Amino acid sequence: MSLQQTYFEIFGLKPAFAVDRAALANRYRELQREFHPDKYASRSDREQLLAMQYAAHINEAHTTLRDPVLRAGYLLKLAGVEVRPEQTTADVEFLMQQMLLRERLEEVPTETDPAAALEELGEEVQGLFSGEQRHFAEVFAAGDLAAAKDSLLKLQFLVKLQRQVEELEEDLLGDY
Repeated sequence: MSLQQTYFEIFGLKPAFAVDRAALANRYRELQREFHPDKYASRSDREQLLAMQYAAHINEAHTTLRDPVLRAGYLLKLAGVEVRPEQTTADVEFLMQQMLLRERLEEVPTETDPAAALEELGEEVQGLFSGEQRHFAEVFAAGDLAAAKDSLLKLQFLVKLQRQVEELEEDLLGDY
């Protein structure tokens, strides 16, 4: 293993948005066993340091490849596309949709049945997120990096909205 390998190379996967999660998990366990710092406790300081660096690199690679938004960003980075944290999509229709969804989220606690309203909203947001993942995979595979970048920006919006739905769910459940 080399610290210069891409995350996909580390796990023996082709660089693509769709990943074989079972293969990723199996290879992760193999690499964890092989490079666990405890296995190098009686080795030289240099070997111990390398094992720690490899373990950290493996963990970072695994975290990135497991998460669809991080994986999309990583694929774009490998393709030479920079996505700055402050960037946002220019798709006005999408942004309006996001505003409406956030307004609905704010209104959930005042609904007659907040749990049902939140569940409905959560399902809608999950559907949008799944659809945008499919869109990213299609445009990235087609080599349309500008569309893939815009799709990633939308995925970032949607994952943040998903977290907000989950947080409100925790708050509502705490009231019951």
